[in-house]
Amino acid sequence: MILAKLSHRIHILQWTVPFAIGILFVLYEFGPGRWIHDVYGASNYFGADLLLFAVIIPLVSFLLLRRWGDWLKLKENQDQRTLSAEHRFAAITATSADAILSLDASGQIESWNRGAELLLGFASEEIRGQRFDTLLGGGDAARVELDWLSEMVRLRGFVRGHETTCRDAENRLVDVDVTATRLDDAAGHYAGMSVILREATERKRRDQEIQRLTTNLNQQIAHRTRELAEKVEELGRANAELKKLDQMRDEFVSLVAHQLRAPLTNMNGAVESIVANGGALNETCRQMLTILNQQIDRLDRLVRDVLNTAAIESGGLTLHPEPISLAPILQQTVEQIRTRRTRRAFQLAIKPGMPLIFADRDRVAEVLANLYDNADKYSAPDQNIVVETRADETEVTISVRDFGKGIPPADLDRIFDKFYRTDSSDAQAAYGYGLGLYVCRQLVQAQGGRIWAENHPDGGAVLSFTLPVAR
Repeated sequence: MILAKLSHRIHILQWTVPFAIGILFVLYEFGPGRWIHDVYGASNYFGADLLLFAVIIPLVSFLLLRRWGDWLKLKENQDQRTLSAEHRFAAITATSADAILSLDASGQIESWNRGAELLLGFASEEIRGQRFDTLLGGGDAARVELDWLSEMVRLRGFVRGHETTCRDAENRLVDVDVTATRLDDAAGHYAGMSVILREATERKRRDQEIQRLTTNLNQQIAHRTRELAEKVEELGRANAELKKLDQMRDEFVSLVAHQLRAPLTNMNGAVESIVANGGALNETCRQMLTILNQQIDRLDRLVRDVLNTAAIESGGLTLHPEPISLAPILQQTVEQIRTRRTRRAFQLAIKPGMPLIFADRDRVAEVLANLYDNADKYSAPDQNIVVETRADETEVTISVRDFGKGIPPADLDRIFDKFYRTDSSDAQAAYGYGLGLYVCRQLVQAQGGRIWAENHPDGGAVLSFTLPVAR
């Protein structure tokens, strides 16, 4: 192709250069040359001819031919690069693993690469020149499909992802994906199309496998969803039963506790009446009445703690917070303990100028009573119980200290748990049920306070809680 172009350009120069020189000579002789001859004479005319034809025209011709030679060399290099690129593209197409073929405007196969031979089994020599619809199975349906494909490529420029079926050299059906691209001639007219065929059998198999797995997964999800719905329904029924049992338990506990408080009150009144109006009683009777009174107090505290626990866990705890003074409550609860523990000494360390607290008076008294009882259980009869208070801008802290053996470090964070005792054996030195401190924690936290336990450096345990200062 390069030689043909070069030959054409030389052929043009063979005619244009002499013709241009002839025209230049005629124009010179009848123009400037004649004027020089008539005005300056024959000698000057001869000198002008010599200058023009011996110097100017050869020099201009040399420069033009050199410029043309440079341009011709540049075009040759460009054509060489283009040709090299075309050769590389043709080599890539010919050796590509994808089936690549080209069709003319009538649908006949013009080129057939190695990938097409591997895919369909036809050699290039036996397939070129045949119509593409023969690969589609022949017949009217194949011609209609080829006409549609050609029309779409002519209008849109390309067709991508068209799925069809081709017959190979052994007359077997091969599923393929077709990508077709329009090819134009030098004038921009439709000249055919290039076609890339990719085998779709494996992809379809993978798609079918994915679809099968998806269907199986959906079935499993539906099955698991039904099972989950059944479990949820079963849990709902079980939850309803548990709520019913909880309600029955709460009602039973409340009923029993209220039914116990009435006879306990009567028994306590009877004991006090005997002590006050029974006349002279011997020492044995007095001791028995004292023991009876202590056991009635114990049962009364147990019933009160059980009722408080039931109210807390059922969400029925009612509080009536208000600004109150802490000192009268401390004095009142201490006096109540002294009536039952005549040999117990209390040491109240109430600092003057204590701010009011914002709390429920009765619930604070219950917390203090439980902490006093707890300190009384773990202290010897001749030891004091120390009650201290301190305050800052936001809260008031009340601490109750006993002089017992203290709390094991591992139990400091657990003594406020429900039913937890530091000594769970049957032979308990200090009898209890593990509800008092649990109730204390719930009542303190419900009023915006904190409660904790620690051991005093000089011996004994210190139980402290806080309540917010009234604003």
